[in-house]
Amino acid sequence: MNNQVVPDTMFGISSNLEVPWFARPVYTENCKPVYTEEEVEMYPLEPLNLKKENKFENQNLSKDPRLWSRDEVCSWVLHTCSNHNLPAPNTDRFLMNGKAVCLMSLNMFISRVPLGGKLLYRDFQIRLGRAIHN
Repeated sequence: MNNQVVPDTMFGISSNLEVPWFARPVYTENCKPVYTEEEVEMYPLEPLNLKKENKFENQNLSKDPRLWSRDEVCSWVLHTCSNHNLPAPNTDRFLMNGKAVCLMSLNMFISRVPLGGKLLYRDFQIRLGRAIHN
């Protein structure tokens, strides 16, 4: 096993600490990172199973998120968070229709839902992309 050793000179004492495999950056053959930290956080930890695509097709929402009402947006937020075992956010932060959600940036999602904002943004972008390209 190849362990990366990190030198530490805290308090004038030199020691070697191993960095666990999951904390090391992923590199290509050219020693360049494959993904930035932000890109890694945008991908799910487990691959999407095509049979489990119900994560993106919940309840009775329109397939085009641009057509969602305020209630449908709130329903989508709650359903998506519960699907990923995240705490239910305050839906008062999403009192907007689907067209307004289309205008939200990643930072706007994160400011409204610090734990799960990236996931909501990604889910919404997938839905929007499917609606536009189908």
